Amino acid sequence: MSKHKAYTILMSLELGSIGIKYQVATMADMSFSTTRIIFHLSGVVGCETLLWILLPVFWKWYVFNMFLLVVTSLCFLNFIMIMDNITKLFRGTLRNPDLEPQETQP
Repeated sequence: MSKHKAYTILMSLELGSIGIKYQVATMADMSFSTTRIIFHLSGVVGCETLLWILLPVFWKWYVFNMFLLVVTSLCFLNFIMIMDNITKLFRGTLRNPDLEPQETQP
């Protein structure tokens, strides 16, 4: 299947599910369970179709941006101090100075 044909099928699925969701929202009685199921199912199909269309485009930029984020955090932030605070937080030795001391009960 060619890329153009797959894109056409995905876009028609997207527009169809948006149309179903709009028609159900404006005309149907939402007190019936089948109406609510159709309403939510068309919304889920629409969101999944949109992800199928957009995810391959953004995936390569996501990987590149995560690499840049790691490099800049290692180069420009005080990495050792941050890691020290994180390890203290996990060990439970980092105290919050805003907390009031608790009184012991007899």
